[in-house]
Amino acid sequence: METSNSWKGFDRFGENRRGSGVIHTLVNPAEKPLYLLFLIFLLYALVDLVSTFIQFGKIDGWEMALFHFIAGYLMISLYFTLVLPEYFRNKRRFRAVFYFLVLLSVLVLVKLLVYNLFVGELSLSKNFLVNEFNRVFHFLIITSVVWTYYNNLKLGQRKYEVEMDHEQLKVMHRSMQLSSHFVLNSLSVYMARIIKLSPDLATEFSYLTSLLRYSFKEFGEPNFLKEEVKAVGNYLQIQEMRFSRLSLIAEIEVPFIAEKLPMPKLCLLTLVENVFFHGAYTDADHPCMIKFLLNPEESTGDWVFTVNIANKIQGLGVKPRSGFGASSVFRVLSNEFGDGFQYKVESDESTYSLLIIIHYGKAVQNRPD
Repeated sequence: METSNSWKGFDRFGENRRGSGVIHTLVNPAEKPLYLLFLIFLLYALVDLVSTFIQFGKIDGWEMALFHFIAGYLMISLYFTLVLPEYFRNKRRFRAVFYFLVLLSVLVLVKLLVYNLFVGELSLSKNFLVNEFNRVFHFLIITSVVWTYYNNLKLGQRKYEVEMDHEQLKVMHRSMQLSSHFVLNSLSVYMARIIKLSPDLATEFSYLTSLLRYSFKEFGEPNFLKEEVKAVGNYLQIQEMRFSRLSLIAEIEVPFIAEKLPMPKLCLLTLVENVFFHGAYTDADHPCMIKFLLNPEESTGDWVFTVNIANKIQGLGVKPRSGFGASSVFRVLSNEFGDGFQYKVESDESTYSLLIIIHYGKAVQNRPD
């Protein structure tokens, strides 16, 4: 089963939040690149000291070793935050090379100055320059690898955010065709006239007005599972009126707790629409199946919402179309529920089945907005 991991942590305030943030950074150094580099070079320095002690039985000049560590770390920090972004991200190559040469020159001169002041005379010799270059070269290789990893990670995150914004815009565009107030007010006028002529027809007409009212709801407003399931029910009622030969088994069991459970607007409705776009919904021998079940787990008591959709595909070899479909819904749900969202798709030339599981947990009110 494919899973998506984007669960958002709970927010805390004040001292607890700052303290938990520090602890989180200490136990997760990979989230802070400079902190990770610090640990890498600290480990390198400790290994160097231990190997020196094992080889000679003592450590002389540990002050200079400490100075080398501090000076080297400051240089690679500037190299990480200044030189590499200028060269690769901002494409200012000459400026990046200039910064690098300045950093290298300052490091060499400062080391010469400190050594001559506290240890003894040391000249700017060829051996000194070669040794320093070898030391710096190894450090820069490690730093460049770490920077490349984090840069690719940032690019991936930005790409994901842009794609999510694009999906949201596509969903919003679907509900921007006419003024919602104009459409709903006009339908209310028609409803008032229809109910006088035929109460049964007015009931059927109410399925459409209710569905349209839901589709016009602002995307920024909180949306809940109960609303989405009700919209799906209205949609199925309309399709049942449209198609006299409709072959569909629908099972929807959603208790009142669903009024408090979040659900991104139009996600479930889009999945149900796909049944009528691609499914053979009039085949009596292979009826379409749509199940929405919300139940507590026996072991934990956590609320779990299960979606099960299966249908025969219209025509052999027909593939689901691109656009805002199932794949877009999966991305939206993954962004909303993170680790709590799982899905499994099985499809061949003739049949399609989808299983979605959303773990809400017990404390719905503790979920971050």
